[in-house]
Parts: sequence; structure tokens; C-alpha cells
Amino acid sequence: MPPAMRTPGLIFCWVLASFYATAVTAQAAGVFDIRIPSEFNRIVDTNIAVLTTNATINYWLEGPVWVPGNGGYLVFSAMDANNRIKKLVPPATVTDFLVPPANTLFNGNTLDSQERLLSCQAGGAGLRVVMVTTGVVTPLVSTCAGSKFYSPNDLVVKSDGTVWFTDPGYNGGIGPPPQPGFQGGYYVYRFDPANGNATCTPVITNLVRPNGLCFSPDESHLYVADSDNSRHHIRLYSVSSSNTLSGGSVFATIGTGIPDGIRCDTEGRLYSSSANGVWVFMPDGRLIGRIVTPKTVANLCFGGVDWRTLFITAQPYVLSIRLKVAGAVSLKKMQISASTAPSVRVAWPWPSTGLQLQVSPTLKPGDWTQVQDAPSVSNGYNIIETNLTNSPAFFRLGQQPP
Repeated sequence: MPPAMRTPGLIFCWVLASFYATAVTAQAAGVFDIRIPSEFNRIVDTNIAVLTTNATINYWLEGPVWVPGNGGYLVFSAMDANNRIKKLVPPATVTDFLVPPANTLFNGNTLDSQERLLSCQAGGAGLRVVMVTTGVVTPLVSTCAGSKFYSPNDLVVKSDGTVWFTDPGYNGGIGPPPQPGFQGGYYVYRFDPANGNATCTPVITNLVRPNGLCFSPDESHLYVADSDNSRHHIRLYSVSSSNTLSGGSVFATIGTGIPDGIRCDTEGRLYSSSANGVWVFMPDGRLIGRIVTPKTVANLCFGGVDWRTLFITAQPYVLSIRLKVAGAVSLKKMQISASTAPSVRVAWPWPSTGLQLQVSPTLKPGDWTQVQDAPSVSNGYNIIETNLTNSPAFFRLGQQPP
């Protein structure tokens, strides 16, 4: 949770709301490799947690992301001969979400702050980062300084709107770098989607196979999986206010298989794919334990109406397990600024499905009330100007009543 913001006579803070749970039909008991019991028990109730098989699809499965609109559903990439983005409505209804042209593979997927789907395209007809809206694919970035990518793989969106993605060259059909007309190596990039190609910048150029990536909950750190067969490393970088990176030390090493997809929960723990399950690390790099899976895990994400369901693509299965902590994706960054006295301006990303602005004079659970003013929408943000007295006031984004 970010520290409280203080202005004379007023106190503001962001608080993660409590949510309602979704029931899922269990099919297989959870199996765990626990290294630090006190910490593992904070994320998984090992007495009741079960590993559910939501789908079985005989292709390499990647890029799961939860889409909260329309009741909520999971999209993920079914690669190889299928070449499609699939849609899973829990517990087990699977349909085609998007059928791309020939020689185009979708890999990593994510949502931007406005809950639009962004995807990485591999394959000779792709090699770019795109936005997918109502079945229409719009390229966001396809070159950097005039040179093409080898095969964009995974991506994340920072709260300032910038998109960060990796290009390890998998499934691109291009030889190893350097190749004429292509980038000088397998790099990590950042760009502004408002003018993608013109703003594309390599930010990490010294990894062998940069693969999965994610930000810490406060976005002060960036984790990058280097999935080269000789390394198996997850590296940690500090992120400045101007989006420059420093550091790059080894945060953790995956001992079985390689790290691919990685994600953080709201308390800063890191979850990584591997050949034998989901490895969970403390923010200081200590291994808490492992959620054991029957097959190799390629990727994972948090979802469900409360963001406390961990979805896992473990070939050829889509699995899920309920956790006691939500994913960092559920945190919405609020901006609070002074307005015409005695008002303040509160803004947060639109649409923020299922959330509403709440206010409290304390941090006691029973003191939260909904701000009755309806937000206006401008430039992708919900905006409310609300009058306050000189008393303390706390704001949060809470779940709307069912």
C-alpha cells in the first residue's frame, strides 16, 4: 500500500478493498512444497485449497490475463498449430476469442489501465505489439529506431501508460541476432502507445533471453525473467521516476526448468512459472514454497472477481487455485490533487470495473461510505471533485455492492 498523502488538515491514502469470493468446482487436491510455513500459510489455506482443472487443450498455452468486464473471463494464447486466443468463462466454458491470420502467433497478453487487451505477436506475419478490441487488431509498435523485433513475448503496462515488453526471439522464425534489418540483440523495450514506434526505447540490452516481466506493486522495481537454459534467473531492477533502470542483480534462480511468466501479489511476493509448479518468493528473494502442478507451467495471472484466483497455464491444462491474497493487478493508482477550496480532485483509471470511490474519517472497516457524486470521465480517467472539511479523510477504491 502506498504511504498516506498528507495535505494541511487532510489525510489521504489508498486501501485495497475487500471483495466477494467466487466458488469454483474442485477436481484435484492441492499439493504444496512448503519452505517457510508461516509465510506460505499467509497466501494459501493448505487445508482447503485445491488445484482445479478448468480446461485441457493440446497446444502450448501462454499469456493468461483476466478481463473483469461482462462478468469476468480469462483469455489466453493457444500456440503451435492452433494459433488462437482462447476465452475461458469459469469454471470450464472455452471458446475462440480471436482467430489471427496465418503465420501469426499470440503469446503474452495484458490489460492497460482502461482494461483494453494488449498482446505480443510472434510468427513471421507478426513481430509486434498490438491492441485487440472487439476482434480488431491494431498495431501499437512494430519497429524500434527503424529495425524490426525478433519475436515480442511478454508485456506489462505501467500506471503512467507506458508499455514494457520483452523480445527473446522465440517462435519468430528469425535466426539469432544480429540479423540485417532487425535489432542488435534480444532486448527489453519501453514505449508510449500514443506514438509507439517513435517512442520505443531499449531499456535492457544485456540479457540472453529476456522473457516474463512484471512490476512490484508500487512500481519501484521491475522483475525480468532471463530464461536462457544456462541461467534460469529472475533479475531485479530499480525504476526511477523518469523510467530509467538501475541494478539488474539476480533476485532468484529457478532450479527446475526456466522462469517464464512472473507476477506479484499486493504484498510484493513474486510468483514464477517453472517445470514443476509455481514458485513463490518473498520480496527479499527467499523461497516461500511451491504450488505443485502436474505439468510444466508456462505462465500465470491473478483473476476472479476479487483477483484472488491464480490462473496457471500448465501444458496442456488451464489450472486455477484460490489464494488468500490478491494480485497486484487489483491495485488501481489514484491521483489526489487540490481543487477550488474546500474541494479536492480524485482521479483513477477508467473504467475500473466493479470498483467505486469510498471515503472514511478513519481506517475502521465499518466507517467506509460511498462517495455519492457520480464521476465524470476524461482522458481515460474517472474524476470526482468532492468537498471536504478540515477533518481527516481517507479514500479507497472499494467493490460495488452485489
